[in-house]
Amino acid sequence: MKFDKQLSCLMSAALLCGTFTTPAMAQQAADSGPVAPASTATVTPAAKATSEEALLKSTAPLTEEALQTRYVGKLVFLRGSYLGDDLQFDESGKVIGSPAVGSFTLSAFEIRKVKLSKHKLDLEADRYGLHFFGALPYEDDSKSFDKVKISKKPVHIAIDRELIVVPKVKKEKNKKDAAAPQVAAAAQTSTAPNAATASATPHPATSAATDAPGAVSPAHSAMLMNKALDNIFASDIDQAMMSHLPDYWQQYFTSKSQHRQYMPSDGSIKIVSEGMTPPKVMNSIDPSSNEYAQKYGIAGMELLRTVVDANGVPRQMAIARPIGFGLDEKAVDAVKNSHFRPATLNGQPVPVVIDLVVTFRIYSNRTKPGSVIKGSKETVLAASVDDTDTPKSSGSDASLKR
Repeated sequence: MKFDKQLSCLMSAALLCGTFTTPAMAQQAADSGPVAPASTATVTPAAKATSEEALLKSTAPLTEEALQTRYVGKLVFLRGSYLGDDLQFDESGKVIGSPAVGSFTLSAFEIRKVKLSKHKLDLEADRYGLHFFGALPYEDDSKSFDKVKISKKPVHIAIDRELIVVPKVKKEKNKKDAAAPQVAAAAQTSTAPNAATASATPHPATSAATDAPGAVSPAHSAMLMNKALDNIFASDIDQAMMSHLPDYWQQYFTSKSQHRQYMPSDGSIKIVSEGMTPPKVMNSIDPSSNEYAQKYGIAGMELLRTVVDANGVPRQMAIARPIGFGLDEKAVDAVKNSHFRPATLNGQPVPVVIDLVVTFRIYSNRTKPGSVIKGSKETVLAASVDDTDTPKSSGSDASLKR
């Protein structure tokens, strides 16, 4: 319950404070015309260096204890929504390799252990799936979802650390290494023509000691690690993370924050009304569940608000009632791959916005895919799972929610 409340509060804060970019905001920015890049045009190298120096001075030392206080026992979101149990990032926070990418609803982590070494930061965490309850846009955000631990074993996350190289101090020559005056004079006489060249060429050992490649300060290393951590993790659904989510998720959070249902901005798109023939699903739709949902008993009715154009093609989509656990993406993909007989008004095809319900179930021999709720006013699509005792889904109801 503690972490449920914590996660809910984080999400609510992100929503209510408007920490994400909505399509309306993007359109307003586009209508206002191009914005001059004042920051890049006015910042001089000297000012940039001064800013960097100030940031270095304000950066606290990077210690294992400080990182433990910051992360252990805390819930964070992986910005890249990467799957897998072993993830590696470079010193700037960029993922190494090509790990599979999933839904952000499968990318919440609770940090268990932190270990800081000379070369890297190692984190051990449990992966959680977000399960949304059947809430509508105007319902209480604080009770809309919970989290379920889905990792069998701890997930290891390694972040490369900028190596701190301390330049060696040049040592003075001792008496044993000092040449006798007579020998030094003779050497100077014999090499007089090349004396200028010799004095201009630094000794290899001296050059290595004073110009050590990659030498940085502990403060710079700490600053770079903090930037990497911010690039990898988010403490809530902030603007940067939201901007990378699919449009249908962005529309969902926008509608929740504004306590309204999604409506397309195009005025030619109509709502199904009296005198209009609603669209009809023409093909068999077979959305799939996933291993996490089946293992942890996650099921429910996904509600999607969808625009079906005059050609019967589903275009814009917004999640109106999510389930989580990666099932929302499965529902959207299933609808995208479907085809409709378009709605008609006075015999002419017209684009409309409709509500579709995709039903996900936990299957056994007693529950078969493809069942339709009698008397339903919504299109009901049944999800299937590829296993030996579960047949494929067949067909769907044709009625739509008005």
